Amino acid sequence: MIWKRAVATQAAHARLESNSVELMNKGAMFKASGLRVVFDGFYRISGEKHEDQVLPELKIGEKLKALKINITETETSPMPRYSDASLVASLEKQGIGRPSTYAPIITTIIARQYVEKDEGRFKPTSLGMATNEFLTKNFPKILSLPFTAEMETGLDKVALGKMDWRKMMKDFWKTFKIDLKNVEVNADRVKVQVESTGEKCPTCKEGDLVIRVGKFGKFVSCSRFPDCKYTAPLRENAGFLCPLCGNEGVVKRTKSGKKFFGCSNYPACKWAGWKKP
Repeated sequence: MIWKRAVATQAAHARLESNSVELMNKGAMFKASGLRVVFDGFYRISGEKHEDQVLPELKIGEKLKALKINITETETSPMPRYSDASLVASLEKQGIGRPSTYAPIITTIIARQYVEKDEGRFKPTSLGMATNEFLTKNFPKILSLPFTAEMETGLDKVALGKMDWRKMMKDFWKTFKIDLKNVEVNADRVKVQVESTGEKCPTCKEGDLVIRVGKFGKFVSCSRFPDCKYTAPLRENAGFLCPLCGNEGVVKRTKSGKKFFGCSNYPACKWAGWKKP
């Protein structure tokens, strides 16, 4: 396999001929596509097979008779969520960040609770979505990918002594100062969506208990805050029983925001693990 791959990389490109036919019927358009291998090139060495899909020769305006019509329903799948590797690959592709900054970028978005990791994938939190909505709405230029890439290129030139950092920052601040002042005066406050627990507040008896995101993670508070200041730690059941004592397993987080699993009977039971048992 290694030999075939190595030799195939030195072979000529395969040449394929593609064609398509558009069929119109009372305003509805149907499309058929064909593909055939004209020259197999590296396919001959690698052993890969490519099935030809040949369409019959047709003329423009020719009328065709439908022998059979099948209606099939298809559903497109959403893009997979970013992992550490795919996020870094996307940043590299856009020219954003450097090898020395990738780790701090990922650490920062987790520590500030803009995202949380779910089975190795980044999942945006309500705080992250609210922050993203506010910034993209009020600072569209700074949040654009070309701006970030240009800023990084400018910083590289400053590091190499090819650009004066004072001039660079002055040019940036000239427009940013105006945008910042405008946002302070005119921007609307973005509300962070909260999740209801379905329980009433035990203190005021009027408000509902909701899950909020704070500096140290998620917690439970009264929906009437700041009129009612009731708060309590959030207990996230993980859907398993502790392998040591049999109590409910819960989701916990480290100081950096990384998720792990533990026993709800802590500190009496000190079982903990990165994966569900």
